[in-house]
Amino acid sequence: MSKTVEEILVLKPEARPRIYAYSIADDSHKGLVKVGQTTRDVKQRIAEQLKTAAIKNYTIELDEPAPSVPT
Repeated sequence: MSKTVEEILVLKPEARPRIYAYSIADDSHKGLVKVGQTTRDVKQRIAEQLKTAAIKNYTIELDEPAPSVPT
């Protein structure tokens, strides 16, 4: 028996985007802030960005829900 459209096209959970910003505590990054948006865990996303450079001295300056956009 064939599957219905509803079975094939299962609804995905609604994305919950977050806005984040972080700074790195060293002279080469002084005064700079990285700003981003993600639908995943902010700490995990930042860790991914900093992993290749082995940077651990960062501070999350902002982590909050992104504003809703009317549809």
